[in-house]
Amino acid sequence: MMCHGGSVEGATDTARYGVRVGEFDHIVEALQASPITTEFAKMAEANDFSRLDKSAAKRHHFVSQFLLRGFAQENNNQACVFQMEIQSRRAPIRVNVKTAASRHRYYAVPDESGELSNRNEGYLAVVEEHAAPALRHLLDDPDSLTPGERATIAFFVALQTMRTPAAEQQIRTVANVAFQNWASEFYSDRSAFAERHREYFRNDATDEELEAFRLETLAQIRDGRLKLSGREAAISTGLTHAIENVPWLIEFHWTLLRAPDGGFVTSDRGYAIHDPDPRFPWSFQALLSSEATETSVPISDTACLVMRPTPMGCQLHVRDASPREIETINLRTFGWAEKYVFGRSHETLVAVRRATRHRPADVVRPRPFVQVIGLEPDPDDRSLIDANVRRGWPAQLLNDQGELRDYIVIECDKPRPELRALADELAERRARKRLGVGPEEPFEGKIVHQPIQP
Repeated sequence: MMCHGGSVEGATDTARYGVRVGEFDHIVEALQASPITTEFAKMAEANDFSRLDKSAAKRHHFVSQFLLRGFAQENNNQACVFQMEIQSRRAPIRVNVKTAASRHRYYAVPDESGELSNRNEGYLAVVEEHAAPALRHLLDDPDSLTPGERATIAFFVALQTMRTPAAEQQIRTVANVAFQNWASEFYSDRSAFAERHREYFRNDATDEELEAFRLETLAQIRDGRLKLSGREAAISTGLTHAIENVPWLIEFHWTLLRAPDGGFVTSDRGYAIHDPDPRFPWSFQALLSSEATETSVPISDTACLVMRPTPMGCQLHVRDASPREIETINLRTFGWAEKYVFGRSHETLVAVRRATRHRPADVVRPRPFVQVIGLEPDPDDRSLIDANVRRGWPAQLLNDQGELRDYIVIECDKPRPELRALADELAERRARKRLGVGPEEPFEGKIVHQPIQP
């Protein structure tokens, strides 16, 4: 399977999933039974992905049109949904499904020749082509859903979590955090930086000039003035990583909640995740962030799929949802929306907005990604321990080797240059103390931060 702008090669071919893996053979068999796997395996075998390049669509939906139609009504012979902004008090408006949750050429990326390619859009179109009938079968006759159809739906849900503008921004944020970590390490070695700079630029800058340049460059990276871009790479990376979650989603416990009288809404993310038992207070909600996490995917005005990690075993239960449950799911959907929620009627969306005022604690919003930087403890410096305890956080954390570490939590979507500077300063100060090097003495080497939790 290929996604232009970044490879997803082998992500669903049978060579990867065809290996017998004991107790998970049923997942392998489900993947092999999915028409998505079959289609992409044929493309890979023939080394011919030209079908993905045939899409001429200029408006790219990050929530599928067929999914939005489950919340639509006919208006002047057009399928329309009501759209409501989540950050304003504006009344819901009617919009055409053809334009809702979409952007012009959003998935288009330059190909090897520099021309814009629609391959990512074509890739998603193939998945949707098979997911639409599988989801209809789930709604019409869930008891007869086949393992292959379950895998197909898992593909669709996994990709939905990574195909939106919000997901793209998250990937770019994480990439810039990695860039900042690299900068902290690279620019912390003063002598190596000066040597490489002179070797590369072949100039006669003084040590003072090079030090000023080093510090200014590091400051620009820390505070976000200098950062990575690349929307196209972020989208392709997201689609790549989404496939890794497909086997887990197949194994999850599924509950199909029905609302016979309607009432579910969806959003410009198309899903929401609630984790009532996060590992840490700052943990981001994810498909597997804890055993208690719940991922809700509204399928239509009358149905919502809820997926949980436990109990595993590919189970599917179907039941009617109470009015309270429908409202709870809708509040999560509202909380996870980036800009808009969509519903079948004006009244449904207004009711959701009213519920956000009555039940604000149930408007579950995605927590920001964070970086947790571990530092070597100093028995004479409890500043980080005391600060974390005051927040109600653990005093210290264990690293991968089971060693206690002081730590600093930095939200990835906020530059917080002072926290990054503090992490570098403490790391160097504690290293000097351990090695017996005074604060003004030359110090060879570089800072290496070991993140405890990405």
